[in-house]
Amino acid sequence: MDLLLERELTTLRPPGGTITDVHVCQRDCGRWHINVRVSWRGTALFHVGLYDKKRIRLYKKAASAIRHVVLGYGYEDVIHVHPWPGLKDQATF
Repeated sequence: MDLLLERELTTLRPPGGTITDVHVCQRDCGRWHINVRVSWRGTALFHVGLYDKKRIRLYKKAASAIRHVVLGYGYEDVIHVHPWPGLKDQATF
């Protein structure tokens, strides 16, 4: 899966460009990351990277990632949440 820098979702988003699909996924370490599908890049899913660095943006809690998608990217549709199988630490939600 390729990386999409956060700045392309915010300040550099093309006119009329939309986020079409969002997945908040948990890693085996308990941290969460965001995967998005965008209208201007075809049907591929992308990891969301930091604004100006080629690293995946990680969150301690799923709620923080979801809040960032809604408030930071202006996304108002279904957000799919994928917890790591067997990892049931309530502090990470």
